[in-house]
Amino acid sequence: MLKKVYAFLMVIVATILIPGVVGVPLGKSSTKIVIPQLPSVSLVKTQSIKNPNLDIIVQNQEQITCLAKNIYFEAATQSTAGKLAVAFVTKNRVDSTHFPSTFCDVIYEGPHYASGHPKRDRCQFSWYCDGMGDDPREGYGWRNSQSVAKWFYDHKDRLMDITDGATHYHANWMQKFPKWSKKYKKNVTIDDHIFYKRSYNF
Repeated sequence: MLKKVYAFLMVIVATILIPGVVGVPLGKSSTKIVIPQLPSVSLVKTQSIKNPNLDIIVQNQEQITCLAKNIYFEAATQSTAGKLAVAFVTKNRVDSTHFPSTFCDVIYEGPHYASGHPKRDRCQFSWYCDGMGDDPREGYGWRNSQSVAKWFYDHKDRLMDITDGATHYHANWMQKFPKWSKKYKKNVTIDDHIFYKRSYNF
């Protein structure tokens, strides 16, 4: 019992002598006890760091895919030379001031409806506006076209043009050749394609 009374008295004395204890009003000269707090963490939204090299890789891959589709649909069953010839025609157009400046833009050039779909039989490469699907079938032909496109794109500025600057071609089995074939210079025949060069000033 004495211990309890003693402990109670100690608490009373402590509240009188130590300023700022809870339950005791602070005087003018008293010092408030401040409970230390952990530093606040500000949640600042950090901006993502742009990697220009990654952007270039993505852009290049997009161009390679477009080129691979063009090779696949135009020359999947032809020899490597036939595939490269289609790639060179695409590149020659990219390098010309008379055509768009990227592989994808050259390949998909042509009038489009407001919906974004190309107008039937009015594009530069027939497979894109023939009304049929534009998704390659998985298999050797598509894999090979992708390999040729990747190799060509990576070396395009160091290769000798086997079409001698051709910007146009058509199949040699057509019953009726395009009207422009009578006006353009015939450069070479590779597999079943005849390649022509228009008298542009590059």
